[in-house]
Amino acid sequence: MSQLPDTKAAGAAVRYRVLVVDDEPTLRLGFSYALSDHDTDTAAGGVEALSKLENESYDLVILDLRMPDIDGLRVIESLRRHGNSLPVVLCSAVITPSAALRAITGQVVDFLLKPVHPKELRGVVKHVMAPGGDGFALAMAQARAGRHDEAVRALQDLGEESERVQAWLGILRAIRMGSLEGEAAAFGRLEKEGLSALAFRAA
Repeated sequence: MSQLPDTKAAGAAVRYRVLVVDDEPTLRLGFSYALSDHDTDTAAGGVEALSKLENESYDLVILDLRMPDIDGLRVIESLRRHGNSLPVVLCSAVITPSAALRAITGQVVDFLLKPVHPKELRGVVKHVMAPGGDGFALAMAQARAGRHDEAVRALQDLGEESERVQAWLGILRAIRMGSLEGEAAAFGRLEKEGLSALAFRAA
């Protein structure tokens, strides 16, 4: 975390139950502090996270990618295998194209790149849980639900040429092909463009 949270600026009206999963104690503490407008719980690794997710109810998971026991991708895959469609925000200093592709096909389309600012952390919770009239956030909600055709149409309807919209259009168009060629094309785009255009950034 690079600065103290400005909870007054956040103005969170609804409290969501958020599980923060990271093997770094200082990050768990910092993330919980930044999300003090919500009800946060923490887990120090993938095994503990899966146990809590099986026994308790959450609205959102902020999930570290690299952890010593079970990494974030395996946590996501376990959740989806058991029919759990809980929204997940994947967080890491480095996310490779292959990891990003596995996450996206696992219905995770929200990425935070460390170091994470408190404003970004609070912003991504709002982006996922309360998109309001934000057309881009609504398009990503379709992608998060695995409705790639609807997500592509929603992004096209935005009529934006921004790097972020164009990057997501390219990735989702490739993934919805549902073939090895589609996955290869999506991987190629991720490898070429990197994750910076896809990662969440607070306005």
